Amino acid sequence: MLEDAGYSSGTALQALEDNNIEGYIPNFCQYKPSREGFTYNKENDCYTCSRGVHLPFKKLTTTSLGYQMKVYRSSARDCGPCPLRSVCIGKSDYKKIDDTIDKPLYDRMHARLQTHKARRMKKLRSSTVEPVLGTLVNYLNMRRVNTRGLRQANKCMLMAAVAYNLKKLMKWQTKKVQADVKALQIKAGKELLNFISMLISFIVHHTINLHPKN
Repeated sequence: MLEDAGYSSGTALQALEDNNIEGYIPNFCQYKPSREGFTYNKENDCYTCSRGVHLPFKKLTTTSLGYQMKVYRSSARDCGPCPLRSVCIGKSDYKKIDDTIDKPLYDRMHARLQTHKARRMKKLRSSTVEPVLGTLVNYLNMRRVNTRGLRQANKCMLMAAVAYNLKKLMKWQTKKVQADVKALQIKAGKELLNFISMLISFIVHHTINLHPKN
């Protein structure tokens, strides 16, 4: 299954794994596979900076978009005398790292997206699905459906799909006619060349017979 980042969520990724479905969904923009200068310790559930300072798990929070995040935070006592403070935390008293509670799911999806098959699937989607959506949204006025209820919205989608397919069919037929005409031209050209060749041979043959060599 191949979807865009709009379908990226812990619930969706968990459903894929529960149903043994191999999915390819780009992770949502807030996901980070790694933190520069920090390593994650799975056993102790904490981050450790390059100087050995630990950022243990502190609490759970919920973002404005509804994502649950795990907060890891260092101690102000550890970060105060740090020589890297200006580039690491700036004017803050401590370092804070937020991770989604579904990070293991996103990590596994991130690893899958680095494979050759994932790149091939993405290329396939870019050449088949995305052009259709782009045409419907930008040229067939489907950026918004101004109807009430699913039945009416479904009618709009069906009419837009019919218009899209008719346009595609007309374009295909035009190309087919052009190809047929070109094929006929090539065939006619070959037949003309054969005729001219036969005519020349006929003329040469009769010329030799009319004027035999002594």
